[in-house]
Amino acid sequence: MTLRRPRPITFLGLALVAGAFVALVWVALTSTVVYYLTPSELAAHRADQSVRLYGIVVPKSERWDAVTRTLSFALTDGTTTVEVRSNGLPTDLFRDGAAVVVAGHGSGVGRFAADEVLVKHSEVYGPLAPGQTVPPAVLRRLEQGTSAP
Repeated sequence: MTLRRPRPITFLGLALVAGAFVALVWVALTSTVVYYLTPSELAAHRADQSVRLYGIVVPKSERWDAVTRTLSFALTDGTTTVEVRSNGLPTDLFRDGAAVVVAGHGSGVGRFAADEVLVKHSEVYGPLAPGQTVPPAVLRRLEQGTSAP
């Protein structure tokens, strides 16, 4: 019995399979990696390009228009401030000084149109400090067994 040498077509087939595998891994990794821009970095991106913007809600900048269902607030990284507009309801964690990530696109200099507002929360969990109490609204929700306000 003699061994036959592999044909060039076999190597070509293996190369195509390996290339497809590498391409699949590349697409999977690049689509799951999310980079957040800061308001200072936003100016360098095209207005039509969808991005995620990370910053802190400027105190007393939140405005809710119930008629148009538009949430407006200012977002800052400590250097640059951007005015954000969203047509979604804010979550319970949204407040002055909260860290948020907004997904959308720039809509002019210093403006951002958000499709989605995500509130980052602290991952530090611990007991209440001495003299600190549970907020009444949270206590009522716990007693009612609901998560809605």
